[in-house]
Amino acid sequence: MWAAVPAAAACDAVADDDDDVPLGPGQLPPRNAHLPPLHAEINISIIMIKGQLELEVSHARRVYGVNGEVPDSYVKCYLRDGDKWLHKRKTRVIRRTTEPHFKQTLKYQASEALGRTLVVMLWQRCGGFEHNLALGGAEICLDKLSLPQRTYGWYPLFPATSLAADESPD
Repeated sequence: MWAAVPAAAACDAVADDDDDVPLGPGQLPPRNAHLPPLHAEINISIIMIKGQLELEVSHARRVYGVNGEVPDSYVKCYLRDGDKWLHKRKTRVIRRTTEPHFKQTLKYQASEALGRTLVVMLWQRCGGFEHNLALGGAEICLDKLSLPQRTYGWYPLFPATSLAADESPD
């Protein structure tokens, strides 16, 4: 199981220490404070336009599969309200690269997004009957961003277990 943290309380936990890994705009630190980030990062921009939250998933860098192989990867994004994972969106799969360029915009209704956190997860697609593997993720507190203005940033990815779940949502 996982320790649920209400969205409002989680948003207050944004790291300000200079000793920590530099986080992306509005990014929440991992639940296990001593958990090191993965080497992978994802570049995204976020803006609220015409009643919609637009999340542009641009690209990622230093993406390696579970055994160090070059993965087929994709991104899943969720809005989260406390312990509830809501409104999943995902990008297409980019095949066999450590520097995937997704260049895809994912949209949510503003009414669904306000007061919630955004969870961005990088996944490795596996073949056959194997389950796809979560490579890492980042949590972003939307209340900490000025949503009428576009926010760009590189977000370091942390192990999926740092996103407050032993098992990732499907």
